[in-house]
Amino acid sequence: MNYSDCNKMPGIIAVKWMHADELSPHIREKFIAGLSVAIGAVGNRLTLVDTGSTEGLRSEENNGLVGKATLEFKTLDDVPTDEDIVWAAQDADENWWLIGARERPYPIVEVSQSTGTPGGDPAVATVKVTHTAKIALIPVAL
Repeated sequence: MNYSDCNKMPGIIAVKWMHADELSPHIREKFIAGLSVAIGAVGNRLTLVDTGSTEGLRSEENNGLVGKATLEFKTLDDVPTDEDIVWAAQDADENWWLIGARERPYPIVEVSQSTGTPGGDPAVATVKVTHTAKIALIPVAL
């Protein structure tokens, strides 16, 4: 799968998080060099409420290309907001995408909580992960 100027994935059906130090080094550089990227980290899978979304965008800034990725989803689970967390998202075509790498910069995580309704709807966390790096969204094999 190629990384074009703008990628919108067809619905996110699974999301995992992991600590950056669980990944091998220089994943971005391997992808840029045209190598397939496989990650051995198992990750922590979250329980999604409905389908999430992911978007990747590349633009020119300061005489170079910069990637920007956004992952949005709702979950029933507690979500880590540590600085060194990276994310993997699986789209409806069963492709996995990595947001972040072992090296800085790390993705930024925003979490907002909503309470359940008296009728029995569960409390959910709405999560928005944003990441800006030379390559912000990397296709990977998990």
